[in-house]
Amino acid sequence: MRALWIGLLVLCCLGVAAETMTSEDAAQRDRIAAERAAVQSRYELALRSCAAEFTVTTCVNQARAERRAAMDVLDREQAALDALVRDRRAAERNRRIEEKQRAASARASAPATSEQPRTPRQTAAPASSAARSARPATGDARASEAAAAAAERRAESERRRVKAEAHADEVQRRNAERASRKPPAAPLPPEAAPVR
Repeated sequence: MRALWIGLLVLCCLGVAAETMTSEDAAQRDRIAAERAAVQSRYELALRSCAAEFTVTTCVNQARAERRAAMDVLDREQAALDALVRDRRAAERNRRIEEKQRAASARASAPATSEQPRTPRQTAAPASSAARSARPATGDARASEAAAAAAERRAESERRRVKAEAHADEVQRRNAERASRKPPAAPLPPEAAPVR
């Protein structure tokens, strides 16, 4: 059953990396998957044969060690193959980025030679001095709005602080009132003579 799950897991991994794999990568992945399944089946067979022996624990530990060693080799092969696929994918991505950059630089240099003349409306300066002075006024309006918002935040913070202080005073007054209404605690009993 485990071999089936391992095989399914490997197939899922194959599906994710299939976009940049070559046929020899796929063949190598298939070989690794088959070897994993064979290692797992040998392990399960060894476990069954260990049940018949007197020293089951030693036999099982040995079977686990053999499986772990075989799986470690296969894991290293799988990791190397995955690294190769990642490197190919990164090289392809870098190639596409370079192509896009070359195309963008070609487009950037092309409009300079074929620039269309501007219309008079685009090149005309603002006609009135009011239009020219509207820009600084907009900046001043923004600055005054920001200052007003900051002042409002400071005022709100001060209101919250005063409210919190009033609440703390009220809690302290209420606790003192409750303490004054309570009768005093009874005195401790007299100390008894030691028992001899």
